[in-house]
Amino acid sequence: MNRIRFTALAVAFIAAAALCVTGNAWAQKKYTISQAPASSSKYLQEHVIDAGDIPGHIVRIYELRYEYPKKDLAFAGVNVTESFTRGMADYINWSGSYITYNVYNLEDGNKVFSRTTGLTQSTTNAGGTRAFKYSYIENFIGGTGKFKGIRGQMRGSGERAAGANYLTQQSNGEYWIEE
Repeated sequence: MNRIRFTALAVAFIAAAALCVTGNAWAQKKYTISQAPASSSKYLQEHVIDAGDIPGHIVRIYELRYEYPKKDLAFAGVNVTESFTRGMADYINWSGSYITYNVYNLEDGNKVFSRTTGLTQSTTNAGGTRAFKYSYIENFIGGTGKFKGIRGQMRGSGERAAGANYLTQQSNGEYWIEE
């Protein structure tokens, strides 16, 4: 009987300790991202390499710089001034998967880091022009200063016309900053 009571007490103690540890994660303030910010972007570099196995199969590496003049993107109340996206894509006829690594530069000098995975599908509009539809999941993986423990996820989709330097995008998600 004492052994059963001891086992029950040990299990209760471990469960209570687990609740205390996970309680801190549950208590984190969550921030919501409910729309894509207005930004302007520019390709800084782009390299397209023919994979050589089948027609239209390419590997693409690129870097983009985004500016946020309307100050409509912020993390925990700190505005983003610019961001850099470095990515790679594996496309067949401009459709396929991509991965990007992103650095958001904030007004206070801190940075937020994220990793995005997504899919692009090349389509032809009624007028015969090419457009790219895409969807993605962006995971916040860290930062500097008070953003060191940033975690969370944003989901989105959008479209860009071939050759255009603008896009339409919808996104939403949430993040928190672990202590």
